[in-house]
Amino acid sequence: MKKIKPNETPLAQIKNNKNQDTMKIILLNILFISAMFAQSGLTVVGGLNQSKQTIEEDADDLDINYMNGYNLYVERSFGVARFGVGLNQRGVKLNQEVSDMGITISVDGEQTLNYLTLHAVYPYAIQEKITVFGGIQLGNGLGGEAKIKQSISGSGLFDGSSVDSEEWDAEDMELEYGLFLGGDYMINEKIGVRASYFKGLSDIFEDVTTKNNTISVSLLFNI
Repeated sequence: MKKIKPNETPLAQIKNNKNQDTMKIILLNILFISAMFAQSGLTVVGGLNQSKQTIEEDADDLDINYMNGYNLYVERSFGVARFGVGLNQRGVKLNQEVSDMGITISVDGEQTLNYLTLHAVYPYAIQEKITVFGGIQLGNGLGGEAKIKQSISGSGLFDGSSVDSEEWDAEDMELEYGLFLGGDYMINEKIGVRASYFKGLSDIFEDVTTKNNTISVSLLFNI
């Protein structure tokens, strides 16, 4: 695990500003794509992600829990397939507690990772209002953040807690790929609900055997 350091230096503030500028550029690109294909069967999708990670290393004493995030993307049909581009926020919550000789050390961690994603799926209509789909999704890392809270109790003099954080750079993140499965239920011709699942097949960082998994519930709008 990377060493965690405080994120309150001028250099960290500059990095935060750069990340914000990157996000603005990506959002403008998505809006541009939406405007370009507005008359060509475009679908806008947005909703909630529930993500966690599969850790292949020894993690018997580590509690791995879901982390909230978001998804926002646009789709368009080309032939028999649908292609989409957008933003996905994934992450994980971790907890580990160790007790010995009356002293308890608890560590809570939160990791948030942002991706620019591309997907290609094959849709299959099973009823008039219900369509299922399957395909692949690629994710290019945009950066993220890690927060760790450490608490000590039972020691007397050293009791207390501390919080550290660090920004993840986009270049630290590996290109992500995985399976993208789900289904749509159309309420009417314009509005529908989507449930989907992303199963990561690649490691999120170099030399770290950890993969993302995400369950999503979203609203979709046909333009």
